[in-house]
Amino acid sequence: MGAAVTRLFSSKVLGLFVALAVLALLSTQRPSSTNAATLTSVAWSVSNSQTSAASTTYSWQFTPATTATLSSVTLTVPAGTAGTPAIVINFGISAGSVSAISGATVTYTVTTPASVGSTVPMYIELSGFTNTSTPGSYTSVITTSDGATVDTATSAAVTFGASTTAATVVVAKSLTVTNDTPSFLLLMDPGVAALADLNKNVTLSVKTNAGTGYALSVKAGLLTSSGLTIPVASVGIGTGVATGSFAANSFGYAMTATAGNLSGVAVQGAGLSTANDYVGYTTGGETAATATGPTGNSGDTFVINNRVKINYDTPGGVYTTTITYTITPTY
Repeated sequence: MGAAVTRLFSSKVLGLFVALAVLALLSTQRPSSTNAATLTSVAWSVSNSQTSAASTTYSWQFTPATTATLSSVTLTVPAGTAGTPAIVINFGISAGSVSAISGATVTYTVTTPASVGSTVPMYIELSGFTNTSTPGSYTSVITTSDGATVDTATSAAVTFGASTTAATVVVAKSLTVTNDTPSFLLLMDPGVAALADLNKNVTLSVKTNAGTGYALSVKAGLLTSSGLTIPVASVGIGTGVATGSFAANSFGYAMTATAGNLSGVAVQGAGLSTANDYVGYTTGGETAATATGPTGNSGDTFVINNRVKINYDTPGGVYTTTITYTITPTY
């Protein structure tokens, strides 16, 4: 009976010691990071908050909430931060070294870990950062560790402003064409020398900001009257007819071009580009002039000299056609 009581008492005593040991162990375990205490007096500042600014200094200050033998402090920086951090000043925390940026985290490692009280303000200043290139507001997460998370907190936001301004100017594509002669009438008579060979100038003005110029094409139907036709002076701009050789019973035109700026405008075609030569219009149209740049405010000027010469081989009647000018800019 006495031996049984003794064994029972010994078991209870042993159980009590085990319970006390477990309780002591639990009381010394560090809380998990999710239950870490919160740092106080937390601040993060930068010496230059322009995006992409180099040689920038970042500073962190905080006060621990827990007394611990700190071995490291991790400090987050904005994604895209670059550079090689270097320690400038450290207060309240023992001397240490700083790691390269890993992802978006910098680690300050204490050389000789020592106990730090819960009310000791700390300050870490690091140089050598190149700011993120993305404008925005960013916070920094500060975490102390003694091998496991001790305290942590998130700073107020620092705003990184763009160091450049993207400027966009939209210039409308513009082309203005004026024609001083929407229509003309020639009254001709083969029996009167002064009325048997007549000319009519049409002046076109072109203004455009087409960067690589434009093309002017001209075309006209046959000059006809109830099935009768006054023939063209030549078959298009490739072959010209000199002024003195312009035949009777013919219809043709000559052209000059004057550049108002540096558009490089020039009359095309071996016949049309020869001074004082006349050529015939074609029904399909031809490129009579081209320019290689914008006209400037003065514009380019074309003078189209229409000539009709008749004799008694030209049947009487009212002859008509339509001359069409087409400007095609190249922006």
